[in-house]
Amino acid sequence: MEYKELFETGMSYETFLSIASASEREEIAEITKVISICEEYTNKIKSLDKPYNFLLSAESWCPYVRATIPVLVKMTEINPNIKLGIITEGRGFKFLREKLEIPEEKYVVPTLAILDENFDFVARYIGRPKKYRNIGFENVSKEYFAGYRSDDIIEEILEKMGK
Repeated sequence: MEYKELFETGMSYETFLSIASASEREEIAEITKVISICEEYTNKIKSLDKPYNFLLSAESWCPYVRATIPVLVKMTEINPNIKLGIITEGRGFKFLREKLEIPEEKYVVPTLAILDENFDFVARYIGRPKKYRNIGFENVSKEYFAGYRSDDIIEEILEKMGK
């Protein structure tokens, strides 16, 4: 299945929320309330002058997804050139994993394929920011899962987009 078809048959954020449990929706809402994006990254997001399609494989039960998805939604609110399509972990594993050349045992949610306006591959973002390997995830995990490390997620996504 091609990226475009996966994106177009994916869910909206609203649909994603509608199939989440009440407690998962509450957690996502709490994270959404505290997200703060620094001015530098806000300006970089605003300056994106061509369309991007974010194809996200996600499940609401995953705490990493709950920390990431509000950040991606915020990016779409800052710049309407960014569109978000969400597919389940199962569809991601079946179709997206192979396209992104991720071994079966390494596939996790969230997995994000960053695509250009023609649905051509630009970059991928998987799991959590790579910089945590250097500083130790245990040192930031509480803040990350509460929504206070959104700039770290945006920093890596923008970097992968060449911004």
